[in-house]
Amino acid sequence: MEIKCLAFDVDGTLTNDDKKIDERTKASIFEAMEKGIHIVISTGRNKQGCEWIYKELNLEKGNHYLLLINGQEIYDFKNKTYVKDRLIEIDDCFKIEKVAKKYNCLARFTFENEAYFYGSFSSYIREILRKVRNRKKKGSMIKGTTYTYKRVPYKHYEFKKPCNKVVFFNDPSFFKKHLKDIQNDLKDFECMMVAGYWMEIMPKGVNKGKALETICDMNDFSMENIMAFGDSQNDISMLEKAGIGVAMGNALKEVKEMADLVTLDNNSNGIGIVIDQKVLGKKIDNL
Repeated sequence: MEIKCLAFDVDGTLTNDDKKIDERTKASIFEAMEKGIHIVISTGRNKQGCEWIYKELNLEKGNHYLLLINGQEIYDFKNKTYVKDRLIEIDDCFKIEKVAKKYNCLARFTFENEAYFYGSFSSYIREILRKVRNRKKKGSMIKGTTYTYKRVPYKHYEFKKPCNKVVFFNDPSFFKKHLKDIQNDLKDFECMMVAGYWMEIMPKGVNKGKALETICDMNDFSMENIMAFGDSQNDISMLEKAGIGVAMGNALKEVKEMADLVTLDNNSNGIGIVIDQKVLGKKIDNL
């Protein structure tokens, strides 16, 4: 099959643990772009949050795309237009709020560039401390994104408009114990682990795989012509539907099990090696 499009998750995939793109990876992507291959940045971030990535890859000057907020929005660089999918409706925000309180999870409701932390004071402090430790070690998880944050204590919050997504925060040990219960309580939504302490909630049917299908419809290629790279549960839908789904060496176990190919981790040019071998036809012995 001919690869006409490369889709990359960001954190844990395209970027290494220092939140940078490996120069070898970047060189392979540029070489693929010179051959006319479309690039899709597929992320849970908004456009602002991945500006530094698409500028570094010079995507604004070609027929490339941003697949944003886990597929809720698509930005088309060529036409400078958005394609948008469904939001989480107000009534559903209340349903998610109740589940957050039930499990004492800190919940972040995101509305474009505003976000509300909903939870107990102790859960809020726990997340702030985790964020500070994480930033000291390897930079912000949402580098480039600026949100206006408000903390809302555990009480009925009057949502005024639909939200883009909700994030539940808790300790990794908590999610290992309660993940299936939470997913069952929220079975009418897409619930995906992005990191050990971080679960994202989207409207049912809004995911990266569906958004990639929309990009295919906008161009003269099919899902068979896409190679997609990822590491977390929110990447599974696009790896399943892509012609070649590639899991990073640091990916979750369930992502590796369903992928067509497992490459090296995000600190070892795992993406560049696959592109060189499978797309550019170079002889690479690492896989």
